[in-house]
Amino acid sequence: MEIIRDRVDYDGTVVALGNFDGLHVAHMTIIRNGIQYARENNLKSGILLFEENTKGVTRGKIELITPNEAKIELLEREKPDFVFMEKFNKEFMRKTPDEFARYLSENLRAKAVCVGYDYSFGFKARGDVNMLKALGKKYGFDVIVTEAIKLRGKIVASTYIRQLIKSGDMEEAERFLGRRYCIEGNVIRGKQNGRKMGLPTANVQYDINMALPMEGVYAGITYVNGGRYKSVINVGKNLTFDAKHLTVESHILDFDEDIYGEYIRVSFAKRLRGVIKFDSMNELKKQIQHDMEITSKMDL
Repeated sequence: MEIIRDRVDYDGTVVALGNFDGLHVAHMTIIRNGIQYARENNLKSGILLFEENTKGVTRGKIELITPNEAKIELLEREKPDFVFMEKFNKEFMRKTPDEFARYLSENLRAKAVCVGYDYSFGFKARGDVNMLKALGKKYGFDVIVTEAIKLRGKIVASTYIRQLIKSGDMEEAERFLGRRYCIEGNVIRGKQNGRKMGLPTANVQYDINMALPMEGVYAGITYVNGGRYKSVINVGKNLTFDAKHLTVESHILDFDEDIYGEYIRVSFAKRLRGVIKFDSMNELKKQIQHDMEITSKMDL
């Protein structure tokens, strides 16, 4: 898979279009439809990704579900020919629908584009799927539309997935994402409270723009140095120690290595409980040990 930031040199392409902020089940369907269409029509398959989240630029702060680094990793598994990385700056944002369609034809050599049923484009989102089809006829590309995808009676959408994450329903979020929700970053030094109890934690320096699960304790997996380990993950301010800052800390089971500075990923499988303020460090330690015992028996 080639990462392109300038112009496409292929003779003809099929490009998946969308904000793709979650790369959830519906997004992946759009992308897979494009890859299949490209293979059937002897074209190159690609995805247009923006280096900046488009809604973050137009609306201000947005809670990310999948950062670009993780998107690239996920897309590589689908084996498209390329990902086109574009800057979403003020100049690009002001493209009219017609200018955007011409850009697809000239810069991406599009012979077909794949979009969702509710796709919008152009300055102030003035273009919709019907306009895109009309412009496709003008600039020589077909438009393949993926209709709404529903699970459990709900349309798969990033907004709903954010709600699930923030409510702590990680099992339902996993169904709609098609994978477990993850937070990643370097391991940094915290207050060392876990180590003082003999239960060291990996304190994740996460991207502050990420959507965080509801404060609480979760069973999940920590990925570090090629290994996969069951973990008890705490999200929140440690009430027992009167902590002021919200942290994401992973108690990694059956693991005793110094990983300060290492880049890790934690995935959330199930919420075990809410946050509790304990009267003593000993009570906290007993609860964490109980959480770890439960997690060790889970099929993760």
